[in-house]
Amino acid sequence: MNQQPLSIPADTQASLLDVLREQLHLTGTKKGCDHEQCGACTVHIDGQTALSSLTIAHMVTDKKITTIEGLAMGEQIHPMQEGFIA
Repeated sequence: MNQQPLSIPADTQASLLDVLREQLHLTGTKKGCDHEQCGACTVHIDGQTALSSLTIAHMVTDKKITTIEGLAMGEQIHPMQEGFIA
């Protein structure tokens, strides 16, 4: 997760979004519409975009997950992060 391997116990029905926000406190990934419409919950899973609100957390075991927080390059923020700030 964002360059760090993690093992988190989670309910077998928990969404990746809920685990990110509630257990890992990575709140950059947002709850939006819960209907695949807004993209606020988008993360990268093994380099591919995915909607974390529709992804069951236990289905991404051993996958590389990158959230908006993980896009920064050291102290320099990523253009996508700049867009959220603006």
